[in-house]
Amino acid sequence: PLLKKMILEAPGTYHHSIVVGNLSETAAEEIGGNGLLARVGAIYHDIGKIKRPYFFTENQEAYKNIHDEMEPSLSALVIASHVKEGLELAKKNKLPKDIIDIIAQHHGTNLITYFFHRALKENGSDVDAVAEENYRYSGPKPQTKEAGIILLADSLEAATRSLTNPLAITATLAGPPVV
Repeated sequence: PLLKKMILEAPGTYHHSIVVGNLSETAAEEIGGNGLLARVGAIYHDIGKIKRPYFFTENQEAYKNIHDEMEPSLSALVIASHVKEGLELAKKNKLPKDIIDIIAQHHGTNLITYFFHRALKENGSDVDAVAEENYRYSGPKPQTKEAGIILLADSLEAATRSLTNPLAITATLAGPPVV
């Protein structure tokens, strides 16, 4: 029922989670980790986004970005809250502890950089006026290979989704053609 709810209410998040699962399973298997745990953990890692799906870019296709009208600190709080809300849903739905741990750890203590930099810009780059701790996930940092892989795959998938010309990036990374 939980994944069905994600498909219906947060389809962009569901798609994102499937892609993160594919990446995570392969990476975990390559380093001797548990590929199945990585895939399942990745599929559930963002279930907290079900509570407020339109606050997340992957679910905003035809909608205005709500964050454009919000203070950066409030946006960061809403974004970070998907972890806590995911933990509540996971426990309510009796997901296994390994999956619950991955949900808790999938952002570690990373900085929510977009809103942190927006706050800095709005405050004239005055670092003292912007409390960095208000723009960080509460953690904990990943404690297993699988959770660490999911953190990386999650960031990678989100970054590639924001590319305006992914083929140009691919060509640049590949280097000049060999003749």
